[in-house]
Formats: sequence, structure tokens, C-alpha cells
Amino acid sequence: MKVTVKNSLLFLTVCICLLGCSPSTNEKSASSEKRPYEGPIIDMHLHALEENELSPEPMAMCTPLATIVQHFDPQNDFGDVFWDKAAKPDCEAPYWSPVSYKEYVDRLNNQVEKYKITAITSGSLPATKKLMDHFPNQFMRGIQFRINRDSIPVDSLKSLVQNEGLDILGEISNQYGGIAPNDPRMLPYYALAEEMDVPILLHMGSGLPGTPLFLNPEYEVAHSNPLLLEKVLKKYPKMRISVAHYGEPFIDELIAMMYHYPQLYVDLGGIQWCYPSEYFYQSHLKKLVDAGFGKRIMFGSDMIIWPELIAESIAIINDADFLTYEQKSDIFYNNAARFLRLSKD
Repeated sequence: MKVTVKNSLLFLTVCICLLGCSPSTNEKSASSEKRPYEGPIIDMHLHALEENELSPEPMAMCTPLATIVQHFDPQNDFGDVFWDKAAKPDCEAPYWSPVSYKEYVDRLNNQVEKYKITAITSGSLPATKKLMDHFPNQFMRGIQFRINRDSIPVDSLKSLVQNEGLDILGEISNQYGGIAPNDPRMLPYYALAEEMDVPILLHMGSGLPGTPLFLNPEYEVAHSNPLLLEKVLKKYPKMRISVAHYGEPFIDELIAMMYHYPQLYVDLGGIQWCYPSEYFYQSHLKKLVDAGFGKRIMFGSDMIIWPELIAESIAIINDADFLTYEQKSDIFYNNAARFLRLSKD
């Protein structure tokens, strides 16, 4: 299964290279155009769900997510307020979650086929296995875990990599448990990633609005700071690691880390639909590109239970008028292919 996915991606990469090695004048001009990207996409951040994680009552998602609860009286219960918004949204065109696993897979398949998507899917082992059964040639397998909640010994992960085709360690969501990325308990996992040359996807960034108030009281925004990775990257210099959600909101700190540690990659991880587009462009994406790091930014939809967020995520990047076609190609495909060792570029 793993070989099939990688061979398919290698074929696509070779085709792209062959088509672009000796561009004509028109092709060179097209590469700098600000037209939409329509080629294959690698989604570095797609969640797999088990059937019991889908609610029989549809839940709404409004974008930008930051506007879903714009003000809050702390005398109330934030969870009640948030879930009320999820049941009775204020926005004009909410996304509604599927109410059955079949609907979830069918809607996801529509996105995968329409946008030619290959994805890293993370979740529990049963959830990723079941989703991989539906998308054997499109998805690569990750595993989502939190070291203070899930009992996944390092030896077990090593066996999964060696014997069951585990492609990536992550999304590792320690931040929701109040665990910093430089916590000593994580060192054996980083050592394994370096030893096995298997990449890590590490959550460092935002969750749902109000996360510490109702879902994960141990969550700390400060653990998003990419500076917390510095000693880790020094200790494990050959480790491949991507910061999911790119350490938002610590953009300047991220830029400093990417400057000094050129092995550090990031994925957008859904932040593109968390905030209004102009804020995301000017305060986040454009700053990273203008700083010279467009070759290490990877697309990630952070699709959880609303498959159509994939389409919105793609549209937000395509609508960024400061990005050239070549830069969009890097974000949507080339950078992830390089990070995952699917291309030699």
C-alpha cells in the first residue's frame, strides 16, 4: 500500500519535472502568473475518524472560525455557548458535518477526486486503517497521539513503521495536554524519528476558540512557540519535523527558527480558515514567503469532520494574489513531496 502511494507520487513528480525542465518563453511566463494551481495536491493534515466520533446530529462550522464566538460573558459556560453556535450557527453558509460514516467517506471522496489529493491521515490506529481501506492509493498513514493520554511505547511505534507501513509520527497533539515540545518525555520519540528517518508532525498552534475553557484545560498558547524546539533540533539534527499550524501566532519566532534550522518545515494546518483571509495573508503567509521560506511551507487542510473545508482551504491559497503559480505549486505539492522523500528535488 505504501509503495503504491509513493510510486504514484513519484510518477506525478517525474511528469511535472519532465514538463517543466525546458520551458518555453510562454511556459516561463505562465510560471510567474498568479493563476490558480490545478495540479495534484498533498494534504499534510487530514484527520481520520471512527464511526462513534460522528454525531447523529449535524454540527455546523462557520469560517473564519475566529468569528464563531465573538464575545463571551465569563459568568456563562463557554462550552454551552460554543455548542449552541454549532447547532444554530449565525453565519450565512455553514458547513454541516456528516451524520454517518458512509456520508463522511462519500463527501471526502468527492474532495479527493476533484482536487487530485494525496493526504497524510492521522488519528487512532483503527480510524486510520479503516480510512486507508477506502483510499489505499491516495492516503499515507500517520498516527495521532498524546504522550500523557495514549499508551504508545516507542517500541510499538518502531514496529508499526517497520511492519505496518506507518509513514509519519503524528499528528502529535501534546499541546492539548499541557506538554511542551521540549518536554524530556518526548526525547525517545524524537530519537526514534531520527533513527528510522520517519518524519514527525507536531501540533504547535491554535485549536478551537476557547479550547482551554471547555475542551482541553491544560492547553497553553505558549507551547506554540517554535523557540521551544531549538534544543530538540540541536540534539536531533537529522530528524525530519514539520510544525503543524506553523507555531501560530509566533510568526517572528518561527521565521528566526526557519532561518537558523533549514531542516524545519511547517504545514498550514487549517489556520487559513481560522482567521479572515486578509489577516492570514498579511500577518502569516505573506510574511513567511517574503522572509524566503516558501520552499518549506506545506498545504494542510486540517479536515476533521467537514470535508468541504478542503475546497475552501485550497481556494484561500489560490486567491492569494501575492503568490506566483510556482509558489502555489510548492505549497500544494512540491514541498511536501520533498519533505516526505517522494521526490529528489
